[in-house]
Amino acid sequence: MEVIAAAVNAWDKNRSTIKIQQIEGFVRQILGWREYMRGIYWALMPGLESMNYFNHGAQLPDFFWTADTRMKCMQMAVGQSLKHAYAHHIQRLMVTGNFALLAGICPDEVDSWYLGVYIDAIQWVELPNTRAMSQFADGGLVATKPYISSAKYIHSMSDYCETCSYDWKKRHDDMACPFNSLYWDFYARHRKRLQPNPRIIMMYRVWDRMDKGEQKAVLMQATFYRKNLHHL
Repeated sequence: MEVIAAAVNAWDKNRSTIKIQQIEGFVRQILGWREYMRGIYWALMPGLESMNYFNHGAQLPDFFWTADTRMKCMQMAVGQSLKHAYAHHIQRLMVTGNFALLAGICPDEVDSWYLGVYIDAIQWVELPNTRAMSQFADGGLVATKPYISSAKYIHSMSDYCETCSYDWKKRHDDMACPFNSLYWDFYARHRKRLQPNPRIIMMYRVWDRMDKGEQKAVLMQATFYRKNLHHL
C-alpha cells in the first residue's frame, strides 16, 4: 500500500504528464498480479519448484548466455537481458519464455536462467511467473492455457522479423522461422494433455484441417530444429 499510495499521489500532482491508463496499469500490477504470485508461491511451495507437467528435459541452448543466434527476436531479447539485466514483459513471456516452452527446455534450467539474469528476479515472484505462467509446468494452476505463439504474433508485436535471417512466414523448408514449426509440434506432441482445454481447441481444428503432407513437413522441420537447438 505504501508503493501504491506513492504512485497515486504522484499521478494526482502530475496529471498533465501521467495518464490515468498508466497509473491504473501500475497499481493493478502491484495490487493484483504481484500479490497473486505471492499467494501462489506460498500455497504451492515447495512442490512448485519441481513441477514439470510436460516432462520437458532439453538443455538450455548456449545462445541464452551469448545471444549468438540467427533468430533476431531471441538475439535482441537475450542480448538486452544479458547487458541490462532487464527485459520487457512481452520479451520475457512471448520471446524467451515462448521459445523455451516450444523447444521443450527443462523448467529447472529456465528457472535458473531467469533467476540469475534479471535484476528484479526474487524467487517468490520469479518462480510462479516462470515455471507456472511461462512454462505451464504446473499444468494450469496459475494460467488457463500455455503462453505460446508462432512467428506471426512476434511479427505483429515487434520489428524483429523485418531484419531476421529466418522467414517468419514459412513453417518449413530453408530458413523457415523455428517458432512456426515448433509451435505446431508442441500442440501435436501434447495433444492428449491440451486438447480438452476449451481455450485452445480452435488450434487443433486448424491443425486437423491442414494437408497431411503439410503436417508431416512441419513436424519434420520441428524435429530437425529440436535436435539442433544450439545452432539456431
